[in-house]
Amino acid sequence: MPEASVERCDTALVLRELGELAGGLLPADRVSGALESARTSSFDQLFWFRWITGHQVTFLIWHLMERLLSAGPEGDVPSSASLAKLEAYVYGYCAMLLYCGSCPRDLYDSLIRPRMFLQHRAFSGTWAPDFAPVRGLFRGRDLLGAQGREAAELSRAVEVNRAVHEGIAARLVPSGRSLLQQSMTEVPVRPSERTAVIYDNFFLTLRAPVSDEAVTAQLLRRLRAVATDLAANGLHPLGDDSEARPEELLREEVLRCESRIGHLLHQVGEAAAGHAYESRLRA
Repeated sequence: MPEASVERCDTALVLRELGELAGGLLPADRVSGALESARTSSFDQLFWFRWITGHQVTFLIWHLMERLLSAGPEGDVPSSASLAKLEAYVYGYCAMLLYCGSCPRDLYDSLIRPRMFLQHRAFSGTWAPDFAPVRGLFRGRDLLGAQGREAAELSRAVEVNRAVHEGIAARLVPSGRSLLQQSMTEVPVRPSERTAVIYDNFFLTLRAPVSDEAVTAQLLRRLRAVATDLAANGLHPLGDDSEARPEELLREEVLRCESRIGHLLHQVGEAAAGHAYESRLRA
């Protein structure tokens, strides 16, 4: 998880703030200083913050998804309640893709991609330790036995996620060649414990055994920071770039995610808080 030591987190307060920020109600007495700080950041600082923090939120979402998928006996289909939470997390991942991918292409080329290359010339998202347990879900394999409305809505969320992922990749890397693909002419670098450490190191992530309550606290604090940034700067602080977007990002369901990004963050926070509460009851 992104940090080993965990401060106390007022879950109810943060959830209320996320709801207020999503609804455009800025609670000035609690977040005005954070809003002012977010507004005064340089664009390099802002988009670097989004790249790192958005990925950290994503790792936490994947971790919570894996806990849901592995909660029952192997081969069992998740309950309707678990499917609904998985849907919230998938849309939360959509929100993080849009958030991380909001940087201008020239800034990605000049700031973000070179730093990943300096970390390793084959640096790749496939090295993310938290993704392997949920890869099957995003490829449509893990829920073949699920039935009903919740399963259908989760499948729809996965399709939207695929469109967002492809659209962000097409916008930021129009050549279609990632660092890993560029390095394929050399010796291939396969995911390993070493590449996992390299990946975590880049995203300022330390791992240690922590409780579900601690994971939720880490997630809520980051969601609050992301929501505050969005309230201060909007998703596209440099202006509307719709003319430069690939067709995947212009799909109606993707634009709906973008317009509801604050609400998606709030839903992720509520799902995570519910998971932590249920874990305490089981303890």
